[in-house]
Amino acid sequence: MSSLWKFLCSGVLSPVLWVFLIALPLQAGPVQSEAASPPSGAKAKSADPYSNIFPEVVAKVGGDPVYGRELERAIRDELIQIGSPKWESLREEYRGQLVYSSITALVNTKLIYKEAVANGIGVSDAEVQDEYLKVTQMFKNEEDMNAYLKDRHFDRTSVIEELHKNLVINKFIDGAIKSRITVAPKELSDYYTSHQNEFKHPDIVRMSQILIEATAAPESDAKAKQQADAILERINKGEDFAKLAREYSKSPSASQGGDVGWSSKDALTPEYAEVAFSLPVGGVKMIRMQQGYRILKVTDRKKEGLSTLEESEASLLEFLKNEKANSEIAKLINRLRDQSEIDILIPAGVPLNP
Repeated sequence: MSSLWKFLCSGVLSPVLWVFLIALPLQAGPVQSEAASPPSGAKAKSADPYSNIFPEVVAKVGGDPVYGRELERAIRDELIQIGSPKWESLREEYRGQLVYSSITALVNTKLIYKEAVANGIGVSDAEVQDEYLKVTQMFKNEEDMNAYLKDRHFDRTSVIEELHKNLVINKFIDGAIKSRITVAPKELSDYYTSHQNEFKHPDIVRMSQILIEATAAPESDAKAKQQADAILERINKGEDFAKLAREYSKSPSASQGGDVGWSSKDALTPEYAEVAFSLPVGGVKMIRMQQGYRILKVTDRKKEGLSTLEESEASLLEFLKNEKANSEIAKLINRLRDQSEIDILIPAGVPLNP
């Protein structure tokens, strides 16, 4: 599946997440070519293979510290995706690459944050709380969230701090960069004409959902099912699905009236896919999943084929805007590097893309 098709299916990256994707090679500071290893002054390691492998401060950006715990978190998050191998078992070259890419992303993020603050950008406690609630809704219960945070050396206070920082960054990027970006109609048609393969798609469905959360506890399950049954009955009697989703759903899609966009069969969990690809357009069904009861509605369906430019225009426009935004962010970071004093205080590997 092409990167564009994934974008068209899933929509735009959450603005709170996309800044973490910035990992342009550092051009300032004494980046060393040897593989990363615990500095001689580092603390003795605990039983946790990811604890204390770096000193307290691993870099400075204009005199402000980048902490070792931040670097550990970033690397841990990368390693979790490949089964959480022990740090000591990794090849030295790979350890160096991990340190380099992770510390680069942290430095870039700090540069943009400092620039945002210098431009008077701030966010309210209410904005941070709204984003925090979105994070909590990603987990089926509090225990799962606690386990997830523990794996990544986060606690709730540090999550809120990160959310605040990234909301500030993204508000700055939206105002200083994204709001100024335009895409001409000819750019859309030219891209569509020259990238036809990226608009091919398998059988896909467009879904909306209402999530009523429930735990495995019998009392919680019974209460959630009773509420979900009542909502389903109202839908079957003709009430507006989108309105009910906005009112009752605990899914992040609630603000969009429950719309979760287009999906192919292999992008969905088996039980979700079974409903999505068996119901007719307009069909509604309730299923029990890990997070609780989901009332699912098929709102559209397409057979395998080629999306037209008209069908893809809105998502393609956002895709091209993001491409231009990323280019402008890269220019901004390079400018900020040139203006800042950046000191990398630990050994790091060579750039991934020299």
